[in-house]
Amino acid sequence: MKRLNTFQKIIVLLSILLVPVILIYTYSNRVSMSIIQQELIQLTLNQQNFLTEQLDMISEQLWKSAYITMSDPNALMLQHPSITKPGYDTFKTIEALEHHLRLQSTSYSWQYELTLFSPVTGMYITTDSNRQFDNAYFSEHFYTNWSYVKLDSGAGQQYYFVRHMTKPFTLDDHPEELSLILEAAIPASNIAQMMEQFAAGRSGEPMFYHPDYGGITRHLADFEGTDHLQGLLSDYPFEGNGYEIVRSGGQKYLMNYTESTWPGWYLVDFVPLKTVIASLNQSLMWFYFMMALLLLIGIGFAVIIYRSVQRPMLQLIKGVRRLKQGNYAFRLPVNGQSEFHYLFSEFNRMSEETQELIEKVYVSQLRIRDATLKQLQSQINPHFLYNNFAFIQSMTQMGNREAVIAFTQHLSQYYRYTTRTEMTTTRLDEELELIQSYLEIHRMQIPRLDYDIDVPRHLRCWSIPRLIIQPVVENAIVHGIENSLNDGLIRVTGRMEETHAVITVEDNGGGIRAEDLEHPRSRMNRTMDENMGCGLWNIHQRLLLYNEDGNGLSFAPSELGGLKVVLRFRVQEEKSLNKHKHSEGSE
Repeated sequence: MKRLNTFQKIIVLLSILLVPVILIYTYSNRVSMSIIQQELIQLTLNQQNFLTEQLDMISEQLWKSAYITMSDPNALMLQHPSITKPGYDTFKTIEALEHHLRLQSTSYSWQYELTLFSPVTGMYITTDSNRQFDNAYFSEHFYTNWSYVKLDSGAGQQYYFVRHMTKPFTLDDHPEELSLILEAAIPASNIAQMMEQFAAGRSGEPMFYHPDYGGITRHLADFEGTDHLQGLLSDYPFEGNGYEIVRSGGQKYLMNYTESTWPGWYLVDFVPLKTVIASLNQSLMWFYFMMALLLLIGIGFAVIIYRSVQRPMLQLIKGVRRLKQGNYAFRLPVNGQSEFHYLFSEFNRMSEETQELIEKVYVSQLRIRDATLKQLQSQINPHFLYNNFAFIQSMTQMGNREAVIAFTQHLSQYYRYTTRTEMTTTRLDEELELIQSYLEIHRMQIPRLDYDIDVPRHLRCWSIPRLIIQPVVENAIVHGIENSLNDGLIRVTGRMEETHAVITVEDNGGGIRAEDLEHPRSRMNRTMDENMGCGLWNIHQRLLLYNEDGNGLSFAPSELGGLKVVLRFRVQEEKSLNKHKHSEGSE
C-alpha cells in the first residue's frame, strides 16, 4: 500500500474525527450538566475557602498588631499612677499612645477601633471618640474570643466583632484585677464590604451567617430575597464545609457553606442554578457548531498549509538544528517567490551576527554580575533603624542611661560595618562580630532572646561576601522569634564540608513543616518582581553569583524546633586564603 503523505493523513484524520463526535454528542449532553455542576460546586467552595482564609488572616494580623500595642513602653505607663497627674511627661505619653493607636487602626484595609484601658488608673486611650470606657463597661463587655455584639457609637448602636487582650494574660476571667485591657472592635460593615467584593461579577448571593445572630449581607443585596434565603438557614444542621441544592421563591439554588475559624460563623453562598445552566447549555451548543465548522474549514486549509507552510518549516527546522550544533556558517536557500522569503533572509542575517553577539554578551554579563553583586550588597532595611530610634527614645524617657550607652555602641558598630560598601568580600570573623552586635541590639529590645555563635577559631579566616549572613539572622528573628511567645534562641554554627565552607543559622521559632519547604525553595529560583521581598532571595542570588556552581540557600527543619537555613561558600583559592592569614598576622 502506498504510503500516505501529510495532506492525505490530515484528510483521513478529519474524516475519522467526525464519526465519534456524532456518536458521543447525545451521551455528552446528558453527562455534561452533571460534570459542570460538580465543577461549579468545587469552584465556589475554593472561592469561599480563599475568602475565609483571607478573613482569618486579616483578623489574625489585627490581633498581632494589638499584641505589639500592649508591649509598647508608653502603654505600660498608662497603668502607672503618675499618668493621672498633669504634666509634660503625661502629655507626651498620651500623645504617643494616641498616635500609635491611630496608626495601628489605619494600617490595614479594614477599619477598626482600638481602645487601651487601665483598670488601675481608670485612664483610657481610644480611636473612637464617641464612646466612653470605665470599669463598669468592661465588667459587662469582656470577651477573650471574637464576639458579635451591639455597641453604642456616635451614629447609634452598631454591630461589632469585639475581642479583648489583657495584661497579665492569666486573669482573663477577672477584668477588675487586670492592669491593662486592649479592646479591638471591628465594625460589621467591614464584613458587608467583603461580601460586596466577593459578589462582584458573580450571580451568587453571599452572606456571613451565624445561627444565633443571623447573616451579614452585602450593602446592595436584595433584602427581601436575602431574608427569605436566611429563613432556609435557621434550622439547617451546619457541620464543617459542604453544599446542598435548595429551593426558594420557585428557583433552585446551589448553597455552599464554609466554616470560619470564628466560632459558629459560616460563609454561605447561594448561586441560582437556572442562570448558570442556561448559559452553559448555550455555550455547549455553540461549541459543537463551531467544531463542525472548523472541521470543514480545516480540510480546505490542509492543502494550503502543507504546500505553503510545512515544507518551508522543515527547511527552517533544519537550519535551527544546524545553528544549535554551532554551525553558524549554514545558510537557507532564499526563494524570491516564497512567503518565507523574509524569514529565511533574517535567519541568514542572524547566523552571521550571532558569533559576534556571543562575545559581546559574554563581556556584558561579566560586568552585569559585578554590578549586581554591589547592588545586592548595598540594601539596608530602613525599618530596623526606625525601631532602634524608638527604643533609644523609650530608654531615654525611662532614664536608663546604661542601656542607651550600650545600645548606641552596638548600633554604631553595626552601621560602621554595613555602610562600608566599597568592599564586596570580608573575613568570616568580621561578619560574626557584626552578627553579635546585631543580636545584642535585638536582645536589649527582646529580653527573651538568646543566641549562640559556635564557629571554630581556625575557620574564621574564610573569605565570604559582606552582609550575607546578617539578613538570614534577621529573617530568623522576624519570622521565627517575634512570632512566638516563648524564649527565643538563635544558633549560628560553622563547619567544613568537602570543598565548601558551611554556615548554619537556626532558630526555635514556629518553624515550617517538611512538606511546606518546597514553597520557599521555589521562590528562591524565581525572577524577582515588585510583589517579592528582597531578603532571602537577595542572599540566594548573591551566593549563586559568588559560588558559580549552583550552591545557594537551602532550608530544613531545625532540631531547635524552628527553621534551619544553610549557606554554602565555595572555598577561595589557597593564594587568597594565605593573603587573609598574612593580613591577620600583621594586625
